Amino acid sequence: MTALSERPAAGTVRRAAPSRALKAALSLMLAALMACALLVAGGCSSPAEQPAADGGGGASGGGAEATEADDGQSSADEADEGTAAGTGEETRLVETLRGQVEIPADPQRIADASGISDILAILGHKPVATSDSDAYDYTKFPSYLEDLLQGAVIIGYPMADTVDIEAVLSVEPDLIIINPRQEKAYDQLAAIATTIIIEPNVNDWRGDMRMVAALFDEEAASTAEAWIGDYDACAEEVGQAIRAANGEDATYFAFLTGGTSYYLFTGAAYGDIFYNDLGLKVPANLPEQDSITLPTASLEGLTEITADHLVVLASDDDRAVLEASAAWNSIEAVAAGNVVWLAQSPYFNEAYSTYGRIQLLDELEALLVK
Repeated sequence: MTALSERPAAGTVRRAAPSRALKAALSLMLAALMACALLVAGGCSSPAEQPAADGGGGASGGGAEATEADDGQSSADEADEGTAAGTGEETRLVETLRGQVEIPADPQRIADASGISDILAILGHKPVATSDSDAYDYTKFPSYLEDLLQGAVIIGYPMADTVDIEAVLSVEPDLIIINPRQEKAYDQLAAIATTIIIEPNVNDWRGDMRMVAALFDEEAASTAEAWIGDYDACAEEVGQAIRAANGEDATYFAFLTGGTSYYLFTGAAYGDIFYNDLGLKVPANLPEQDSITLPTASLEGLTEITADHLVVLASDDDRAVLEASAAWNSIEAVAAGNVVWLAQSPYFNEAYSTYGRIQLLDELEALLVK
């Protein structure tokens, strides 16, 4: 595992070199892409561009199941549906809250506004348009996605309720994916190309990966399981290294600054990574997270969470306020020098990203193993 130099200055992003697990995962992606290329070379037809009269929405926590359309379908309605599309291309039926939606079996030009573009790329379906932009600047990609999504047009942000319709139109998609926040744009988007609604669960990236893989084929499902397996193996290795360096009983806690409020990573993002993936200990007095929303605390509330190691995502101004505070400096982890400072961008997004998390493991090891 590669090492980082001393703690990053606030607002500074420092990246570790790719980990062994990340290299393995990238090899997996390459293999998937090569397989796709071989299929194309072998004469597989490209997916149909179909207007959708019907669309879909997934149930909370993931909700799209796909089945291949029957090649030998005898139903007149099904046959008419294929004829109406004006092409004999292969399709799949996706179950959604709006009923079954027929989508291209192998879409070539996906516009994703739902927030799962990194998963699409991992599975060999890199989108031509995406909303996986930086949480602090919607006009650019977070640094860890720059290479993965290079060339894709940014059409919004997944937590926003709007989509750049003109930008979507410009990329001529054959499949559009949105989440329920953007449902008001459904009719406009469905007039451009087949549109489905899914509901990613940002607190369950494994479930999201399996949900997205189900939109495609068995190869995508196998790729998803291999990626999850590589991540879990790397997380186990990193967790063992951190615990060996700092003690099995050492506790860890991460939070995001937001002026006078502090957002606590308890069950999501860094909390999920620390306590579920790495097997690190939870500090006393850490509140539980019961929804997508991060719990908040005041500075006084932070002093009651007795962690041995802190990871703080802060702006320059917020860091300066904390470091000048007597309450902050009274915290044992702060007095012991066990604080890792990270820039809000890209590190806020990165812990929620399927692609970002596997990179983050290496960085956390380098930062927490003294």
